[in-house]
Amino acid sequence: MRESMLTEGVADDRPLNRVSSSRTYLLAIALCTFLLGLASAHAPVAGLLGAAGAGALCVLRQRTLAGVILVAMLLGLPFWQLAEVSFSYWTVLALLICASVLALRTTPSLLRVTDMAWSAFLVLGASSMVGLMLGPSQFASLFMIVGCLCGAFLGAGLARHLAMMDARILAWGEDGLGTVTRDLLLGRITSGMLHDLSQPLNVISMANGNLGYIVQRMPGDEREKRELLDRIARISSNTEIASSILSLFRWFGRESPEGDGASTVRTALLRAVSVTRSNVRHHGIEVALEGNALDYPVSAQHGRLEMMTVAALLSAFGAFASRNGPNRTGKILLDVNASPAHIIIRLYGQDKQGEQVVGRGLDNATLWLVEQVAREAGGDFRSRTHPGKQAQFTIRFARDDI
Repeated sequence: MRESMLTEGVADDRPLNRVSSSRTYLLAIALCTFLLGLASAHAPVAGLLGAAGAGALCVLRQRTLAGVILVAMLLGLPFWQLAEVSFSYWTVLALLICASVLALRTTPSLLRVTDMAWSAFLVLGASSMVGLMLGPSQFASLFMIVGCLCGAFLGAGLARHLAMMDARILAWGEDGLGTVTRDLLLGRITSGMLHDLSQPLNVISMANGNLGYIVQRMPGDEREKRELLDRIARISSNTEIASSILSLFRWFGRESPEGDGASTVRTALLRAVSVTRSNVRHHGIEVALEGNALDYPVSAQHGRLEMMTVAALLSAFGAFASRNGPNRTGKILLDVNASPAHIIIRLYGQDKQGEQVVGRGLDNATLWLVEQVAREAGGDFRSRTHPGKQAQFTIRFARDDI
């Protein structure tokens, strides 16, 4: 009886999760896009809504569905008298072609536009719709092109926000959402473990000091005493190293560094380098700081700058890793300069021969989160994965001294 109840529960959950929440949603978008595309031959305004569906399929990476709709609309051309001469119909077909062949890696970057740009697309799309219904016929083609492009971007934006609610876009990385969730939860667990770890380190340090005091005053052979004192000194130095690492993690991402020292761009970058030094990919890679803004105060942005720099460094280290053979060695340069309102940090990677080294960039979940941190700092965080003279990462945040 109990086994049958468990079996029924599993059987009921599977169609609910796989069909209702995902497949039905995509099929509904595809069906609406197809119907609106057919209707655009008789009602050009419907083409704007069909373009929004094409944009949604593009951003949801449904190239197969977009291709099926494209073929169906092409097969419907002989049966629709107005379709062959309808500019709206062919515009929707062109957008479906883009959704079918557009490279998947470009879809997230298409949506990294400002709120002002989204507002402009909304206004232009509405104006184009009004122009199609009430404007002069000689400008109908222009209204249609502008309206469909705006509709495609707006449809992609709406699909993005809906997908963010169930983390579909955040799971576009190779490892999926499970790895990202593990890292986030591990960070929360680690904060408590670091607090508990400080007490054993203090006990070890105190016991080691007492042991040294006892050894110095105990009778016996001087050679044996020196060997014991050397081991005690080694324990003390390693305990201090562990304590410093613990301090780095306890203060990671805080708004001000530990102690009463000045909070500058230099201190934030040095802490980010220290935090990432334990990464296995860091070995053999030199990190250099240059620029005229290293000593600018950043008391209010210190933690955010440290987090953004750590994210950029971890990805930059990965660019030197090799799946076949030893890792490459080279140099990572953090170039810091000041503009009238912002501090701008550019990250460059190069190997020993001076050739630029560019990695795959951050996974979409981490990139999205770091971008939000940059926005809170009054700036932005940009990632570039194509070789060239431009920086692999660019960090920009508002200055504190103005």
